[in-house]
Amino acid sequence: MNRLLGSRCGKPSVRHRRGVSLIEILVAVFIFLVAVIGIIPVISSTLTGSREANQRAIAAALAQEKLEELRNSEYDSIASGQDVNDQGDPVGLDEYGNEGGIYYRSWEVEDGAPMVGAKTVTVTVTWTEHRVNTYEMSTIIARPYPELNP
Repeated sequence: MNRLLGSRCGKPSVRHRRGVSLIEILVAVFIFLVAVIGIIPVISSTLTGSREANQRAIAAALAQEKLEELRNSEYDSIASGQDVNDQGDPVGLDEYGNEGGIYYRSWEVEDGAPMVGAKTVTVTVTWTEHRVNTYEMSTIIARPYPELNP
């Protein structure tokens, strides 16, 4: 009976062996590559979005830091300006507010807005990463009442 099926000693013939052919492996590799190539743009855009969100968070922290500094300053000394070095040139800040980074910070002070005895302060942080990015934060600082500050 074994001879009729084309095998000896109970082993299947080459025609009936089970296994994976070269064509099946190539099809599987092709499907895998198509899937990977489809995922690459998603990963790339996710990384880009994450980097941009991190940069925006750093810009927000730098803006908030300057607003707090101005809020704690003497009211009459609050004026427009920008971060500059000892020579008066604009200076880039890093994520910790130290010189040498990509973030440039400036602030505009509008006196008497929205009312007399108040200043509207807008801090703008700009940086360039493939394009110019801008983050702005504003607040109103009121003149302190003398009777509240003995």
